[in-house]
This record gives sequence, C-alpha cells and structure tokens, in this order.
Amino acid sequence: MSDRDRPVEASGREASFRALYRELRIADQQAFYHARADEYAAAHRQALMARNLLLFLSALAGVAGQFAAGTGRAACGVAAAVLAALAGAMTGFEALIGFAQLEKLYGDAALNLDAAAIDWDAAGPGADVTAEMDRIEQIFRTENGQWGQLLVEKEESAASPEEPALPADAAEKSPGLYTDKSS
Repeated sequence: MSDRDRPVEASGREASFRALYRELRIADQQAFYHARADEYAAAHRQALMARNLLLFLSALAGVAGQFAAGTGRAACGVAAAVLAALAGAMTGFEALIGFAQLEKLYGDAALNLDAAAIDWDAAGPGADVTAEMDRIEQIFRTENGQWGQLLVEKEESAASPEEPALPADAAEKSPGLYTDKSS
C-alpha cells in the first residue's frame, strides 16, 4: 500500500464511522426520545380525559340527585362524592408521575438531537468529527442531568411548606394576630 492510498482509506474509514455513528447512536436515540415523548404525551392526555370524565360523571350524579328522593338521593350524593374523589386521585397521580414534565424532557432532547443530526449529515467528510460527537454527547449528558433536577423538584415539593414571610409592618397593622415565635 502506498502513501497515496492511506488518506483514501482513512476517509473511507471516517465515512464508515460517520455512517455507523449516525445509524447506531443518533438515529437509535432519536427514535427512543421521540417514542418516549409520544408515550408521555398520550399518558398525559389519557389522564386528563379520565379526570374530566370522572368530574363530568360526578356532576351528572349530583344533578341526578336533585331529582331523586330518599335513598336514591343519598346514593347519587355518595356516587358524586366518590367520583369527585377519584378525579382528585387521578389529578394527584398525574402530578406525581409528571407526565407533562417527562414529555417536555424527552421532547426537548429529541428536538435537540434532530437539529444535531441535521448538522451531522450536513458536515462533510472533512468536518471535525470529534466536535460533532461532543455536541451530540452533550445532548445526552444534558438530558441525563435533567433527571437530577426533576428529583430535586419532587423532593422540594414533598417537603412541608414553610410559613410565608410577613410584611414588616403586618404586626403593627393587626396587633394580636401575629405573634413572635422566636421568643
């Protein structure tokens, strides 16, 4: 093999690497992120639909109770209360899982990866592969870092709420309502 053939082989290897990286890393992760974003969007829609249906049925039972008498009225009232409680539980479940936040997390990663894939394809064989790879891997690191932020937000929201700060002149305006707990 002569020295003249080496750059051709190197650029052929680089083109093969670029094609494999595009197919096995970028395209695979794009499919994953898009599928997860779609999954959480569908779950969010389903949770909202179920909650709204439960609230509608609760209202319907409440209205039906107005036209019933005796035991029927009591049964409609209980049904309305149970359906409203189930709607509240559905809302709590949706907030606990955080379908909307997860949809945004995966959707943002998918959009960033889509943009990076376009740049990867537009970059020719002479482009800096390392810089392009660093950009794509940074997208994955950023998405991974968001999980820690979501955990911190969940922990902060689960902690007991602190007492709101009072305005400086609140005690003067309403003596007796505010007591100093520090003494």
